[in-house]
Amino acid sequence: MPVRPRRAWAVLLGVLVAVVSTLVAAAPAQAIYKGHDADFSKYRFMVSMRLANTPDSPRCGGTLIEPDIFMTAAHCVAGVPQGGIVATVGANIPDWPTAPKIGTLGHAIGRHYDPTGDNRDDIALVRLAAPQSSPTVRLARTEPRVGEHVTIAGFGCTNIPVPPTCVTRPTVLQETGQKVLSDRAGCGPEIFQNPPAFGPTTICTVGIRDNSTVVPGDSGGPLLVRDRCGGFRQAGVLSLGSDSTDPLVAGYTSLPVEARWIHDTIEQLRAG
Repeated sequence: MPVRPRRAWAVLLGVLVAVVSTLVAAAPAQAIYKGHDADFSKYRFMVSMRLANTPDSPRCGGTLIEPDIFMTAAHCVAGVPQGGIVATVGANIPDWPTAPKIGTLGHAIGRHYDPTGDNRDDIALVRLAAPQSSPTVRLARTEPRVGEHVTIAGFGCTNIPVPPTCVTRPTVLQETGQKVLSDRAGCGPEIFQNPPAFGPTTICTVGIRDNSTVVPGDSGGPLLVRDRCGGFRQAGVLSLGSDSTDPLVAGYTSLPVEARWIHDTIEQLRAG
């Protein structure tokens, strides 16, 4: 029986959004559908990315990977001028009104990122204007296996992402569990047919229970695996979400695949 085609959502280039009420490309600040309140003490590496000209309007998620570097998705920053990004670091939603908006010195996107084709290298690094004291998240060296349970987290709206319109917002960071699918079965070209479609750097997931998933403004947020000490390591950056409810799947840019680019780009950003 043929698989019914599905489309994918992702932020388009240069979208400037001041409020989250409707989705234009991918609106900022929407979050986990059917998630639950997270213990933020475990997620102090979370970043809320904004534009410098609308610093009170969350745009995408991110993670602090070095004291002066955070990671997000390429489609969150493509088209934004250098220095045109600010971020709140290590702050949960109740603390946002008083949290510092940290300026940035520059950013870089994945070398093959091209939203007109597929979502290959949908990853970006941003250099903060000042090093932060919040904990950083360590990066996974290998991808999670098919069938492995992983964790995702995000800020913002909690309603079903189909259609992708913000209706309800949480008061704190949300998290939920996901299961890794094979690329072909979960997020292959039969699933994400229309650009920006599935690319070879993607890890595919689906909710473990209750069809929980991401929605567009979660872009740039983390796919997390547990390490041997019970902490988190980040294995992916949210790139794609399905606009079909049968099932709700998500695609994450693989950090093990991007490891060399991440290392080289951090050096380049610090070199100015």
